[in-house]
Amino acid sequence: MKQLLKSDVFPTLQFHSRRTRMADMLGNSVPHNHDFYEIFLVEEGPLLHHINGECETIFPDTMVFVRPEDQHFFARKDKGTVQFFNLAFGEEQFAQAKELAVKCTPQVADLPLMDKVVLPHELSRLLLRRMKWLRDVNKWVPLAVQEAEGVTLLAELIVLFTVGSGNTHIVPFWLRKACDAMYQSDNLAAGIPRLVELSGKTQEHVTRSMRKYMGQTPSAFINAIRLERVAEALVTTDTPVFDIMLDVGFQNTSHFNKLFKEKYHMSPRKYRASAMNILGQAE
Repeated sequence: MKQLLKSDVFPTLQFHSRRTRMADMLGNSVPHNHDFYEIFLVEEGPLLHHINGECETIFPDTMVFVRPEDQHFFARKDKGTVQFFNLAFGEEQFAQAKELAVKCTPQVADLPLMDKVVLPHELSRLLLRRMKWLRDVNKWVPLAVQEAEGVTLLAELIVLFTVGSGNTHIVPFWLRKACDAMYQSDNLAAGIPRLVELSGKTQEHVTRSMRKYMGQTPSAFINAIRLERVAEALVTTDTPVFDIMLDVGFQNTSHFNKLFKEKYHMSPRKYRASAMNILGQAE
């Protein structure tokens, strides 16, 4: 078991932030512990986290709290790429952040920290950007500013680990992954059958889950993406409207025109003419 020491990993900084990407065939990190705290947030996965003799599957947008006494290592669940961001800090920084967290959210003083918390996707992206900022600014931002941002960020993370993300209807990973894949042009053109195929579930289960977690049907979700692609193509290309319609997966002209007018309050041709007129005035 390898021990990582703060004096070796980040001797001159209060916080150490880095991105780890595992894409090789083996994809295992070295089993280790450390004399500092660590928080990691999964960007791409799923990730296998071996900790204190147990193994957990950690999906994207999940944040994990690792204590100094914990023994752990990472591995890939399959042949896919795994990517996560780490934030490391010492006892002193943890105490400072905990004090700030209690001032902002008093119940933090009486509640234990959870080992992990699942975040809404938008919050996960925001926290990842802030971790990345801490990683990248050490040459051009005063150290005091970096340390203040680190303590503030850590205080917010402590609140999340104590009271949770507040989101009880987080979209399941399988559904989020399938929906994300539908933004690819070939998948979008294939429509609902491809969404169901990507999900690995039945169409009825996909429909129920999308209504529950996203408040819309599969057809509404797909049509919204298709209409956005149509609107973008109308403004940025000279491709005929009919060809654009077919490219994104619409097959019925009258249905397409009806949906487009409901969303943009004009026909596709008027939308293109209006956009061209505005662009001409801007020039």
